[in-house]
Amino acid sequence: MFKKTSRTKNIRRKVETTDDEPVEVVIQKTATSSKKKVKSKKSLNALSFAQEEEEEGDGEEFQIKKTKTSRKLHVKLPELEKEELEEKQHSNYDKDALEKLRADTPSLPASVKSSLKNDDDDALLHEKFPSTMNAKISGVGIPDASAIIAAKKKREQMRKGFNIIESDDGFIPLGDEDNDEEDVQTGSRLVREEDDLADDGEAEFEKYVGDKITLNKGNAKKQEKERREGVREMIEEAEDDDEQSEDMERWEEDMMKFGGAKTQSKGFDPYSPPPNYRPAQVPEASVLPTLTDVMKALNLSTSQVAESMQHYELNLQESLKTIENSTTIEDDLQKEIERGSNRYNYFQELAQYVNDLGEFLDAKFPDLEKLESQVHDIISTKTEIATSRRWQNNLDDLCQFTNITANQLDEDMMDQSTEEVDEFGRVKELRNSASARQRRKLERLNRIEKLAGLSDLEGDDAIKEQGLWTDDEMNDDYYEQKDAKLQQIQSSEIDELMANVGDEFKSLTNVKNKFEAWKKDYYDDYQKAYGSLSLPGAFEFYIRTELVSWDPFSDPMDFDSMQWHKILSDYGVSAEHEDPDVEMLNKLVEKSIIKKIKSMLDTLDVASSKQMKYAAQIVEQISYYVDTNEKAYQDLAMDVVNTLEKQISQFVELIETAVPKSNLDAESTQAKHRFFWTQCKYLKTLLVWRRHLPKNHLDRLGNIVIDRIIAPILKPESYPADLHLQSEALLLLSHLQK
Repeated sequence: MFKKTSRTKNIRRKVETTDDEPVEVVIQKTATSSKKKVKSKKSLNALSFAQEEEEEGDGEEFQIKKTKTSRKLHVKLPELEKEELEEKQHSNYDKDALEKLRADTPSLPASVKSSLKNDDDDALLHEKFPSTMNAKISGVGIPDASAIIAAKKKREQMRKGFNIIESDDGFIPLGDEDNDEEDVQTGSRLVREEDDLADDGEAEFEKYVGDKITLNKGNAKKQEKERREGVREMIEEAEDDDEQSEDMERWEEDMMKFGGAKTQSKGFDPYSPPPNYRPAQVPEASVLPTLTDVMKALNLSTSQVAESMQHYELNLQESLKTIENSTTIEDDLQKEIERGSNRYNYFQELAQYVNDLGEFLDAKFPDLEKLESQVHDIISTKTEIATSRRWQNNLDDLCQFTNITANQLDEDMMDQSTEEVDEFGRVKELRNSASARQRRKLERLNRIEKLAGLSDLEGDDAIKEQGLWTDDEMNDDYYEQKDAKLQQIQSSEIDELMANVGDEFKSLTNVKNKFEAWKKDYYDDYQKAYGSLSLPGAFEFYIRTELVSWDPFSDPMDFDSMQWHKILSDYGVSAEHEDPDVEMLNKLVEKSIIKKIKSMLDTLDVASSKQMKYAAQIVEQISYYVDTNEKAYQDLAMDVVNTLEKQISQFVELIETAVPKSNLDAESTQAKHRFFWTQCKYLKTLLVWRRHLPKNHLDRLGNIVIDRIIAPILKPESYPADLHLQSEALLLLSHLQK
């Protein structure tokens, strides 16, 4: 494979000869033509490296044929403009002129040419070695030693590819600047920029890496094989050199033996130092430390050790604290895990218990409401009898001093001619007939005689007391039957109601203990779930069973003396939570007690001072648990007002249409005064509600009594005694409206 040499600068070498005239030999690297010959396309490889050395015999050097890819990567050279090319083509030295110039310029001196006309060998020798063959020597055909050396160097340079140009011509040939082939042929020593235009840097790459760029796979393999063979040859040559050196040493030793020279054996000296012995280096003398310096160093070391020990002790303490904290945290976590497990189990059981309790209450509440309805009927019997009796007596008195139309009385009074008989064939007595009034009057006198204090009075005082008298006394049989029935309901009926109930639902204490762990053990959950507001629904059933036979207006009781209050007042009280659950008690009063009072309001006798006093006391106790501004309390107050108004305004419609009689006799006057004090009794009973009912409602009730009942029946201008009665009524109203 041809190896393209790198372009280097022109190197001038001097060939020393023994002649007087030195001859300069110019060594110039052969440059490839920049012109690319246009060849016909052949179906050959894309690279020119695969071609054989076909052009070895020609005078031109090897030229690289580049592929399309390499031409793309090739540095684009600036192309000459057409105008510049035309200018270069029109040079002062055209081809004919240069040919003529070369013909006129002899390559040999004239004297040499004339002397060598007949000697072809000498002419040829002078032509090849112009610098060594002196033109003045004629007939001498043997070159000297310097000429032979110069010729050998020339042949060596030519063999390596250098073109040796003799400088004896004495002129520099001129030609076109772009004609590189002519420059090479003429041997010009000028190096122009155009010479390097076709250089693609391959020579520099060969100089750097020692090889050419090979793009053909076959050539690359061949080149790699040659490189390996070259390396192998170099290794073999190095080994041969080693063998030759060993052979040379062996030959020299043999020659020394043959020459009589012997190698003297070295005697062994036991006291001589070893061949490779190196004496130990003696250290430089140092100053011995003093005791003070040693003590300072020891003190410093001691202080450092002490600080390190202190630091280690602190680290140890921190580590121990960390271990202790970790142990504490671990214990806390274990407790928390255990508490969480217990909490989960407790709430699972509690949820199941609540579901069972709900089913129990749904089943038992209807039966309890039936028992409460029975008790209500028993207690309301007395109130109905008393109010009905008082209504008839007051109506009888009203009919004596006023004229009432027939359509305002009962239906039996409207048809006096029709006689009705009962189931035994007896004629029924009309309620407002004269005989019925006389009978009721006698019964009333009999009841008055039974009262010790009332029967001793006479005159106006007796009439006043009779008017203020409630007249709600019942016979002994009624009270015995009432107590027996209430006791039966409270004991046997309630026991029968709870007969088929398990122990966990049978008493308030058991239910309370079940829910009490919720507050004691899981107080945060209790607070978040508003347990104090939700538990009254579970306790209400047991409170109502305890108070099922309670008559709040006849049998007053303090709430704190009741059994349910004693049980639930210490609900959740522990070392951590010493105060009782006030919110729960308030909610119990709101849900249970107020509901009980509302259901019993229709049994309240407004004319009874005792019942009105007991009712006011109960409402006052409720105000201790339920704020007066809350809706539950205000609803209760309005129900009380409606109950009072209903009983007070019974005679309002009758009096509005009644016409007072004139010229009243003594009996009619007593009936009038008795009716007056009966209505004034309401003003006295309303006084106990001044702190518990709204003032505007009390004033309205007082005005109903004065303006719509008492004022229409009094005639101060006709009866002077009515003026005194009017003053008494206004005095009572003023006390009520304070």
